[in-house]
Amino acid sequence: MSLTVLTNFCLCFCWLLQCLLLGENGMKMILRGELERNLLGSLKALTLCFGSDVFGYEILEKFPNIEKLVVCGGSFEKMFCCESRNNVLHQVKVLCLESLGELVSIGLENSWTDSFVRNLETFEVIKCGSLKSLVACKKGVSFSNLTCLKVEGCENLSYLLTSSTAKSLGQLKRMEIKRCSSIEEIVCKEESDEDEIIFPKLSCLNLECLGELGRLYRGSLSFPSLEELSVTYCGKMITFCVGTVKADKLSQVKLDNISEAIQLEIDLNSTMRKEFVRKVRV
Repeated sequence: MSLTVLTNFCLCFCWLLQCLLLGENGMKMILRGELERNLLGSLKALTLCFGSDVFGYEILEKFPNIEKLVVCGGSFEKMFCCESRNNVLHQVKVLCLESLGELVSIGLENSWTDSFVRNLETFEVIKCGSLKSLVACKKGVSFSNLTCLKVEGCENLSYLLTSSTAKSLGQLKRMEIKRCSSIEEIVCKEESDEDEIIFPKLSCLNLECLGELGRLYRGSLSFPSLEELSVTYCGKMITFCVGTVKADKLSQVKLDNISEAIQLEIDLNSTMRKEFVRKVRV
């Protein structure tokens, strides 16, 4: 079903699942008060399919208890740029942004979103081709409860996170970065930051179709829980990081279209360099 069709939907209720999908017309009905407020308060999952170039905060204030928010299809450039009067996002644990082709800034660096960002457990950004970074400035943002991060089809990203933000990911268990053609490194090192970053609970890391990716980080990395690693179609990736990399639980890595995972030799950096040389010689 196309996004054009989705945005023309008025309402799509599924009360057993406590979820709601709204297009532009449905949002107008809600704002006009055509549904009882107590029904809206019971919803846990909300999908908003915008057709306009403005992200409307007022619609979120009608859903005080949502735990999952999906936003798709709008042509707006900014999202959380203005403070909500009622801090309506404080319950949200899952945030999914999809097919927002004009989005440049999400706005997670704003002070009023701090508690919202800290509560997030899953964050997905898919097909947001104009987005320059997950956080629009070099201010540290704490994703202290995030367990899953997925970014796919965001062609304008040059890096994913700053080093100070990466250090807040103490609960992160899974990270997938796919088809981001301009990304050069996953973590951008800030000048005043320490050398090593530790991802204590990350068990699965999937990097796919990142044509400009040269490394993860310009310092040292530690992955004490990493057991599954896939690096496919990242042709410029010579080394994992500039410094040392520790991944004691990792015994093999999946590279490109090789059917069987490669056993680690000495360490991850050495294995990556050897495989890069092998590809160049072929």
